[in-house]
Amino acid sequence: MPRRRSAGEGSIFFWKEKELWVGRITLPDGKKRTKYNKKQSVVKDWLLIERNKIKQGIFIADDKITVGTFLGRYLEEYAKRSLRLTTYESYKFIVERHIIPELGLVKLKDLRPDQINHLLSKEIESGRSNRFAQYVLAILKAALNLAVKWELLSRNPALMVSPPKVEVKVPETWSADQLQTFLNHIKDDRWAGIYYLACTGMRKGEILGVPVNALHLDKGYLVVVQTLYFTTSQGIILQEPKTKKSRRMIVLPGFVKEALKIHLAKRQMLSQSPQWKESGLVFTTDIGTHINPHNMLKHFKAKTIEAGLPKIKFHSLRHSVASILLENNTHPKLVSELLGHSNVNLTLNQYSHIINPMNTVVADTLDKAVNR
Repeated sequence: MPRRRSAGEGSIFFWKEKELWVGRITLPDGKKRTKYNKKQSVVKDWLLIERNKIKQGIFIADDKITVGTFLGRYLEEYAKRSLRLTTYESYKFIVERHIIPELGLVKLKDLRPDQINHLLSKEIESGRSNRFAQYVLAILKAALNLAVKWELLSRNPALMVSPPKVEVKVPETWSADQLQTFLNHIKDDRWAGIYYLACTGMRKGEILGVPVNALHLDKGYLVVVQTLYFTTSQGIILQEPKTKKSRRMIVLPGFVKEALKIHLAKRQMLSQSPQWKESGLVFTTDIGTHINPHNMLKHFKAKTIEAGLPKIKFHSLRHSVASILLENNTHPKLVSELLGHSNVNLTLNQYSHIINPMNTVVADTLDKAVNR
């Protein structure tokens, strides 16, 4: 009895009536593929390639698959296990709310650059920013690159779409005097330490995620080792910093150290309560649990109004600190390291409105040195 071939093994035979060599292979999903050619060598090479595809787990091209079906597969079979949870949720939101409603029914093989460009135009016309449209395009590029790798597409149509230009906006900031006014206003608040620590340029999630054992007040520094996020699927989570630059040591100014000492004393008192749930974090609710970032942002907004200061985002405290340091001639490299930027060029570009006027210092120095 002849041996039955298993799926993925395939076979070759000669079809006398047509005088053609035939190669056949059964795919993992049960479907069959067939190759006809007058030359046996061509069919053999084809069969070898198909076998390797199956061994490598590469998806076999399906000319009926739609953009919506593929993006759903991309999210669940790749993005979910390859991206950080917060990034995955962001991708999922944009794919399901913005990309699929416009392109979901288009066959993947028929997707054209002009259709993608039209999607971006509609997003901008509806009031979305150019930066948001850029993000939509970036997600499509990443997903369709995988479609090419999986051999569902021969080329990535998103690569032929130009991203909309984004104007660099000068970030809203407080001056040193305004920042001092705010700190004086909230100095006795339960969460005052959060805002004092924000004066080091730390991000919101970095501050709320500081563990007690990463804070070394006796030596005057802390280490950024994790970030707190709020996710729709799991609630509050803690993750390691995204980059090596984000994982950094921050030397604490004297006024920040004093505020943190007061905060830790209050925390110690609260921890004696029987309702206390130890989270290991410096900043917690009154019962020791994680602080929801949304609640902290509401608190900041309310305190800003109470202090009679211009409304800014909490993240703008970070911009304010950078601006104050640069205006006082702190080297951009030092500011970059404090903020945890990936490189100093990011700092130079983001705060060019401050750094460029400082170039007069260079001119004045040359004038004094040369023009005696």
